[in-house]
Order: sequence, then structure tokens, then C-alpha cells
Amino acid sequence: MVMNHAEVDPYRTTEGYYECRDCGARVSGTSVTTCEECGSDAVFNLSVPRE
Repeated sequence: MVMNHAEVDPYRTTEGYYECRDCGARVSGTSVTTCEECGSDAVFNLSVPRE
């Protein structure tokens, strides 16, 4: 059993995680507006709640 989850969880509050709606690629960074894989501008922030 892992007692310290910080070693397992790669989430960092200083970086945003983004996903491309066209190809599904995921990238981390700040203010990502275009996909590095396919060049699409259909990129959205994964950390924003969607209800």
C-alpha cells in the first residue's frame, strides 16, 4: 500500500492539462491553443468542470 499519494499522482496544480477534440491527444502546459499532434485549434482544458 502506498502511503504518500504524491509519488503516484502526476497531477500538478501549476500546469493545465488539455485534450484535442479532433485526435484525442493530451498535453500539459499553460494556455495551450493548438494541438501539437494534428494542428487543430479544438483544444479544451480538462480541469474545467463540465456538467
